[in-house]
Amino acid sequence: MVEEPAGASPRISRQALLEALAALVLLALAFAGIAASDVSAAGTQGYWTLITVVFALASLAIDWQQSGADFRGSRSALRLGLHWAGVFASVQVVYFFIASGRLANADTGLVNGLILALGTFLCGVHVSWRLMVLGLALGLATGAVAYVEQYLWVLLGLALLAVAALLLGTQLTHRRAT
Repeated sequence: MVEEPAGASPRISRQALLEALAALVLLALAFAGIAASDVSAAGTQGYWTLITVVFALASLAIDWQQSGADFRGSRSALRLGLHWAGVFASVQVVYFFIASGRLANADTGLVNGLILALGTFLCGVHVSWRLMVLGLALGLATGAVAYVEQYLWVLLGLALLAVAALLLGTQLTHRRAT
């Protein structure tokens, strides 16, 4: 690690930028699912299933990256696998409710967005604060979509705020470590 001279302005590391970019991609995938479900919920089950798997793999990668040599492998992977299996099952139950007439198609994106937000936030409690920020941003965006008709700009604004929070948090964490 290269030491920065005293008084130099701290720069954001390449790792922090990659993490922020990954968070932005995950948010964009989830926001696309919310928007697609708003237009037509009928064909979105596969998409929400895929997003759940992508978020699960991302959380496993973050856990592995954060743990480094201390990664417990099978135990940590099992814990995360069970966590995301619950999220996956919850998303599938939403489509069961739709098929049985208990839930309107129009609400699919909101419910799945909320499930994914809660799953991501709770995963962050055990893995990384970055996932907590991601889950919080997704939950706020899902809530905002329920009230704002033209929600594209709301989603974009919340995504940018989440990325800014991730970069700031990484910078503060880096400062404490040095």
